[in-house]
Amino acid sequence: MGSFQWFILAVIIMAGLGYWNYQRIDGQRKELLSAGFQISDDLKGNPGLVVSTSQRQVAVLIPTGYLRVSFDQIQHAEIRSRDTAEAETDFRIALLLDGAPVPEVEIGYQNVHSVEIALKKLRQLTGH
Repeated sequence: MGSFQWFILAVIIMAGLGYWNYQRIDGQRKELLSAGFQISDDLKGNPGLVVSTSQRQVAVLIPTGYLRVSFDQIQHAEIRSRDTAEAETDFRIALLLDGAPVPEVEIGYQNVHSVEIALKKLRQLTGH
């Protein structure tokens, strides 16, 4: 196989894995909705971050399930970043939690602008 054929094969595999992950996350969103969660705002990210203002909860959608916490369990929300070899900079919202199954969760974003918008919206909705 030539280098172009390897490149095409790699693109096809990456697209397939992306679609598979999207399907799994979409399945978690449907499961969350069927459990009674009412999405008022979708803050995107990776993993997905959704908010229910009427229920005063946030949920983080991961391929293996979801983490659902109340606004009161969010102790602090902050932006974290680090330079990596794979990408110029990695931007994330870190939610520091109290009384949740995990002490903190991070949601990744593509750039500083999108993470700042998401954190500002999250703070407006949750009061954190």
